[in-house]
Amino acid sequence: MFHDQAGACIEDPPPDSGGGIPRLARAQLHEVHADGVDWAGALAFGLGAMDADGRKPVLLLRTRRRGAAMVPYGAGFAAFGVDPARLVVIDARDDAALLRAGLDAARSSGPAAVIVESWGRLREYDMVASRRLILAAERSRIPVVMLRGDADPRPSAAHTRWTVSTAPSVPLEPRAPGPPALLVELVRRRGGPAGMRWRLEWNDEHGGFRDIPLDHAAADADDRAGGRAAPLSGAVVPLPALRTGAPLRRIA
Repeated sequence: MFHDQAGACIEDPPPDSGGGIPRLARAQLHEVHADGVDWAGALAFGLGAMDADGRKPVLLLRTRRRGAAMVPYGAGFAAFGVDPARLVVIDARDDAALLRAGLDAARSSGPAAVIVESWGRLREYDMVASRRLILAAERSRIPVVMLRGDADPRPSAAHTRWTVSTAPSVPLEPRAPGPPALLVELVRRRGGPAGMRWRLEWNDEHGGFRDIPLDHAAADADDRAGGRAAPLSGAVVPLPALRTGAPLRRIA
């Protein structure tokens, strides 16, 4: 799930839509936007595309008030190749405390990555706050991801900005729902091109996402269905990284 590669930096080449899947480089700040119904997909993308050390813990910071309806689900993370024991969930009292904790975490070289989950406008997140997160990420050389739920994009210094939504799965024979799929778009990249889009499908065999050309997805669906029918109506496979119930692991 995690890409264990040499440290990336702001001089890295832009994400390439001509072959590989997109990745969230080290030593950078990334924003991932999603609606509430696509939240699990956005989290799965953040974990699956992250260029992070596969041996260290991943910190997931959130607020109790905003994230109370959804909690991490260990079995769901395991299904996406993430050892639940590596995930450390930190509950913050409010949005201001969330950003302070995120900045402290980003300054540390201990974790493999820092994911800050936020909902709505998040007034405290602005150019100054995002610039501080960038300086921390560049110093610690870990990726920092701002998951922005139900939030309009606003000016920030983030290196990249993405939108993520779940996509209808391509059915397997005999008309069984296929693996989870996501639509991902790079809507902004600091100092580089943007506008690239991907359709990512989870591959259980290889434990990672694979890129399916957007114009080939419908043809694949027809092929797998023997050319007899379109994909199952409403066949959107939920990404089980979240559920209601007891949290996976929590630190006050």
